[in-house]
Amino acid sequence: FHVIRNILRQYLTDSLPHDMPNEQASRIDFGFVADYIAMNNLPSRPLQPAAGFNREHDIVLDSQCCVAYNVPHYGLSSKKLEAMAAADLHAAQLGRPRSISCQVLLSSQTTRFAKHAANVDELLVMAPLDPDERVILHFHGGAYCVGERSLTHIHIYAQISRTTGLRMFSPNYRLAPRHCFPSQLHDCFSVYSYMIHCGFKPKNIVLAGDSAGGALAAGVMFLLRDMKLPRPAAVVLISPWVDATCSGESWTRNQGLDYLPALPLDDPFHPTRMFYDAGREFSEQMLDELRCPLVSPIFSTNFSGMPPMLIQMGRNELLHDDIQLFADRIKQHNPGGAKLSLEV
Repeated sequence: FHVIRNILRQYLTDSLPHDMPNEQASRIDFGFVADYIAMNNLPSRPLQPAAGFNREHDIVLDSQCCVAYNVPHYGLSSKKLEAMAAADLHAAQLGRPRSISCQVLLSSQTTRFAKHAANVDELLVMAPLDPDERVILHFHGGAYCVGERSLTHIHIYAQISRTTGLRMFSPNYRLAPRHCFPSQLHDCFSVYSYMIHCGFKPKNIVLAGDSAGGALAAGVMFLLRDMKLPRPAAVVLISPWVDATCSGESWTRNQGLDYLPALPLDDPFHPTRMFYDAGREFSEQMLDELRCPLVSPIFSTNFSGMPPMLIQMGRNELLHDDIQLFADRIKQHNPGGAKLSLEV
């Protein structure tokens, strides 16, 4: 938590020139900004054996593992997803498939580990350990810009694994501003699809995410539902960033209570701007695009077909009002549907 906080503060707030005019956004070298942020992402390191073990796998998107989309109602977002899927398939057909790395982790303080401690390697594979193994697929947070291979998240995963007794899977999706929307969503959806391809049953997968990862988990759920694909057993959203327009009053009310920076959207270095379309001038058209449910799940008008959902948030965080409204809309538009629990 403290590492992510310091990175966000130092490299997304204090070290970037936030006085840059909106109309000069196209002049910024966001490739350099991406390199600057990446230098301060933590490398992948194994856990201490007392906490657990993790391994990073490369998921190769060959022709059989490439996904396809059929969600035209999302407009521009749909076209972007379709283009990315087509690019992956083309690369695979040329023999140069793209890969996505994914962390697999298991706490050493679990019954499963105790039974197989002598064969740790066998516990960290990208395949079910038994036909009905339950697992957690978690998408990490970090404003879509930081958090790749984060030691902070790995230790959180170890705690969750210890508490649940389940293995954790977490993809290292592509990060902004080098890779903008919907790169992150496409990677997360691809990893979920790959796990199904590997033999994991949807009914045994818990989909989870924190902050930006929470929005990704919601986006994956919308795609699965809309394409009538098997949904996971449940969804857990931890302080999900469900409104990329940051419109809730708590963004102002809780500024002095949260470590997150509350920047105006006309700032070219706003995380939303760097995530969605780095270098593009902010406009009413962009604001409208940000209201797509795949970008900002809060703006969805269809919450049917959701699995049981747990949402957790802090009372004093900037995201509070957006998350509260998101939960209220799920309850309002899904009467008699799956159970929703909101913990504050």
